[in-house]
Amino acid sequence: MKRICLVLTLVSAAAVAQTMPVAQVPSRSTNLRERAAAPSYTDMYCSGFLSKQSINKSNYVLAGLDTPQQTQFSQGDTIYLEGSGYQEGARFSVLRELRDPNVSDFYPGQRAAVASVGQPYGERGRVRVIAVRDKVAIAQVEFSCSDIVAGDLVVPFEEKPSIQFRPAQKFDQFPTGPTNVTARIVMAHEFDTVVAPGQKVYLNVGADKGVKIGDYFRVVRGYDPAKGHRVEALAYKMPYADDTQKTPLKVPPGKYASLPRHVVAEMIVLNVTATSATAMITNAVEHVNVGDTVELEGGNQQ
Repeated sequence: MKRICLVLTLVSAAAVAQTMPVAQVPSRSTNLRERAAAPSYTDMYCSGFLSKQSINKSNYVLAGLDTPQQTQFSQGDTIYLEGSGYQEGARFSVLRELRDPNVSDFYPGQRAAVASVGQPYGERGRVRVIAVRDKVAIAQVEFSCSDIVAGDLVVPFEEKPSIQFRPAQKFDQFPTGPTNVTARIVMAHEFDTVVAPGQKVYLNVGADKGVKIGDYFRVVRGYDPAKGHRVEALAYKMPYADDTQKTPLKVPPGKYASLPRHVVAEMIVLNVTATSATAMITNAVEHVNVGDTVELEGGNQQ
């Protein structure tokens, strides 16, 4: 009786399978994340930059209203500015000359690459002078990106141009060819090493190569072990054959370099100096590493 039931079950299953439509091949899914809105005010004025242009170091934050009990200042606080050229009602940006606290380079030659582009500066906020007494200006913090401390530099505030943020479009993961403007992510905001959508990075290309605010770059990655991140390149040394293969394939090391490069992320330029550009990751299908290669979208094809 059990044997008869089993046969009937198998026959029924086969009949159902014959009547079911052929399954569609599932499309590839990704973990694509995209910001739906244009860069915010905070994105525009808190992203920092790299520059070779010297900044006046004689104007700086000296102290605050509640010094010495308070050492960090933010929006709404009253602070004192040392230096000259202050006038009541004038607005100033607060910058911080940065140094990388990381002991080692994330990619070979990182410190030298950053130095060749310029000095990193962090944008800390905006202040307005409310009075001047003798040689000290009294200012109120109108907007703060992060903490402001004594020694942070003060420069005249400049409005930044608005950016046209393009609507969502098809993510071209395999571009046809490199553009005539290629660069590298030499550093990331807050000295991060792995970044995602919404985070900021610094490129070693700027106005000297025709880069403008609002331009889009794509992050491209190949398979050449010599050009990849040193940790990820270790995977090429791992065995890749299966035990069931009669004749395992042995890929020559140089063969990987001929594989098509692929796009892992896109970014929009927020700020440009003569030798660098600050960009925000708009979407990504993989993580983005400091040291990755980028290409200007819409440039002339080689």
